[in-house]
Amino acid sequence: MHPRLEWTVVGAAVALVAAAGCGGAQPTAVPLPDTASGLAVAPDFAGTLWEATGTHPWRSQDGGSSWQPVRGHGGGLGIAFTEEGAEIVGAEGSQRGDYGGNGMQSPLRTPSTFVSITTPYHRTDRLYALDLFGHLWLSVDAGRRWTKLRAARLPSGCVGIGAVRGDVVKPDIVYAACGRNGLWRSLDDGATFSRLPGPADPHAVAMTTDDQNRVLVATGDGLYLSTDDGRTFLPVLHRKVDAIAFDPRNRRLAYAAVGRTLLRSVDGGETWPSQ
Repeated sequence: MHPRLEWTVVGAAVALVAAAGCGGAQPTAVPLPDTASGLAVAPDFAGTLWEATGTHPWRSQDGGSSWQPVRGHGGGLGIAFTEEGAEIVGAEGSQRGDYGGNGMQSPLRTPSTFVSITTPYHRTDRLYALDLFGHLWLSVDAGRRWTKLRAARLPSGCVGIGAVRGDVVKPDIVYAACGRNGLWRSLDDGATFSRLPGPADPHAVAMTTDDQNRVLVATGDGLYLSTDDGRTFLPVLHRKVDAIAFDPRNRRLAYAAVGRTLLRSVDGGETWPSQ
């Protein structure tokens, strides 16, 4: 059975998000409409949550309690947000939709099939993407044109990308989850990478501009959290996680997709629902 797929009023959604930022809020577990290949939180007032599934995307305006499908072509695997709205990538290329979820534009061809996409800041047109071969790409115009980066020392097998910008006059920090080849980080806009002593077999990574030192990594056996810019990691969830996301403007809110269930943390990924 699919979860209840109708809109709730905006006022209720805003109240839910506001409550999540308070110390008395509790972590939650709610149904997902489908297994997730990507999650992202929109930088709009309501903190709208989007899910990519490999078919059509879904959108929730109330923290995942209810979902509505977004009209568009199928094949979306990864999702991120720019100044212009949602950017979904996959087998069909890249598709753009507004924050309101009123449908996706016709796909634009990408130079390779992208499987993961991220943005370093909650209001920017810079996008980083990984393709099927683990190559790193950069767009500075919200996905209209892409440039393949040198990404020196980055190994093969990378499947998840994340980025954050701590200071607008400094380079982006880019993380790559490369499966059995480990977790890698670039401090120079993706030009060069070095391996971190992070968790083994990572496949997804997420950060928030509200706390640039906080890094959430999904592996084959659970979730790991760093609060010191990737120097050390601690296990926070012992379940296989498909996709993860941080709210870009609220470090307290983190999301993890586990099969057809969405888990929400309200303390920056430190604790999660037990079921």
